[in-house]
Amino acid sequence: MFKKKSALFLFVVLMLVLSSCNLPSGEATPTVEVSDLALKITAQALLLQNSPTPEFTATPELTATPGATFTPSVPTVTVSVNTNCRTGPSVQYDIVDSLLVGQTATVVGKSSSTGYWIIQRVSGGGTCWLFPQYATVSGNTANLPEYPVPPTPTPSKTPTPTATATIAPPAAVTNLVAAKACVPLILPNYQFGGTISWTDNSNNEDGFRIYLGAAPHGTVAANVTTYPIPPVISAAPITLSVEAYNAGGASAKLDIVIPCP
Repeated sequence: MFKKKSALFLFVVLMLVLSSCNLPSGEATPTVEVSDLALKITAQALLLQNSPTPEFTATPELTATPGATFTPSVPTVTVSVNTNCRTGPSVQYDIVDSLLVGQTATVVGKSSSTGYWIIQRVSGGGTCWLFPQYATVSGNTANLPEYPVPPTPTPSKTPTPTATATIAPPAAVTNLVAAKACVPLILPNYQFGGTISWTDNSNNEDGFRIYLGAAPHGTVAANVTTYPIPPVISAAPITLSVEAYNAGGASAKLDIVIPCP
C-alpha cells in the first residue's frame, strides 16, 4: 500500500512539472488551469487508490463421496489352522471333511448353543459342522438358520472275540531211512554223507525239525521229506531224528542210527 501511495505522489509532481515547462516564457502561470489539472489528477489517483483490489476466490475442491462398503450376501468362512468338519458339534461325531488354511467355504447355518458353523462341504456334497475356534466368518450371519444339534451317534458294539480254535500237533513221521555215503579217512574214522528221507503223515505241519543226537541241526518246510546227512567225521555211528511241528506243538521224534561203513 505504501508503494502505491509513493507512486501516485511522484506521478502528480511529474505532471505539474511538465505543465510548467510547456508554458510560454514571460507569461504568467495560469493558476486556475494548473490547479484544475492537479485536482483532476489527484482525484483520479485517489479513485485508483481507494478502489478495492479484487481478491482471488479459490474454487472449492470436490469432496469424494466415500463408496459403500461391500458386504457379501452369502457368508463365507476361513480358518487359521486346518480344522476338522464333523457330523455334529463334538468329537463324538464322525469326521466327514476338513477346511484347510487358504480354503473358503460357504456358511449355510449356525448353532448358537454350541458356537459351531454349518458349512457346505468343500470335498463332496452335503454339509458339516465346523469347529469355531479357528474360524473367521465374513458376511451377514444374522439371517442364517439355526441348526438343531443332531443325536449323539450310538457307539458300535465291540465284536465279541471268537475263541481261537485249538490246533492239534501234527502226526509223527514214519519210514525214516538213510541213503548213506561213507568216505573212509584214517581208520577207523569215516566222513558221513548222503541223505535221509521219511513219510509225511500229517496235513497241518508248519515244517520238520532235524536233530543230530540231542541237538537241533536244521529245519525244512512243510511237505519236504528229505534232509542231507551232516558231513560228520566219526568212528562211531551217528543218530538223526525228525519231528513234525506247528503252532499246536510237535509230534514225537523218529530216530535213525547210521553206522559207517
